[in-house]
Amino acid sequence: MARQKEATLYPISLKLEGRLCLVVGGGPIALRKAGELLACGARVRVVAPEWPADFSALDGRDGLSRITRRFTSENLDGVFLVIAATDDPKTQAEVSREAEARSLLCNVVDVNRLCSFYVPATLRRGALAVSVATDGKFPILAVALRDWLAGRIGPQLGPALERLAEARKAVRRFHPGDPARRATLLNALLTPEALADLLEDRLDAFEVHRRTWQSSLLG
Repeated sequence: MARQKEATLYPISLKLEGRLCLVVGGGPIALRKAGELLACGARVRVVAPEWPADFSALDGRDGLSRITRRFTSENLDGVFLVIAATDDPKTQAEVSREAEARSLLCNVVDVNRLCSFYVPATLRRGALAVSVATDGKFPILAVALRDWLAGRIGPQLGPALERLAEARKAVRRFHPGDPARRATLLNALLTPEALADLLEDRLDAFEVHRRTWQSSLLG
């Protein structure tokens, strides 16, 4: 029998602000996952029968609630996304099964077959997020590539992105009904040379280019 080709995964960035997410587990991985979700503005419910990791750094954070008990299906009430991070295979499977029954997004740490999504290794520079994924095949490679990129994408890209975003707003304001013209103008702003200036931290050179570009826009 021919081996069925694996489906291509669809990469997305989820808006979690204000949404309730469930983390099952009380260990170090669960602690890290809960912190990452809170950083995205999510409300986070953590359920575990015991707490081997120190959650004191998160306790008191807006949106965090902890429940000391074993997972039950009721813990999924009102939840948008689920992460199972326990060392108990039975609990992991139960979380996946119950989440699937409710059509909830679910990640079961280190158990690919029980996941409906994987979490990529992500580098953040302000609003800029560069994610690397291996479709769950070898996450260590994704982490290594993310760390390699971290040495090449400096912190200056965060503030630069905000300036680019302002320029994009100006273009949309000047040309609200002409997407082709908008694309031409924005490509003229972020030329290969301008991108090289940003990556090499030559912000003064980029700023000269940006001002010249803006003058042509206003003219």
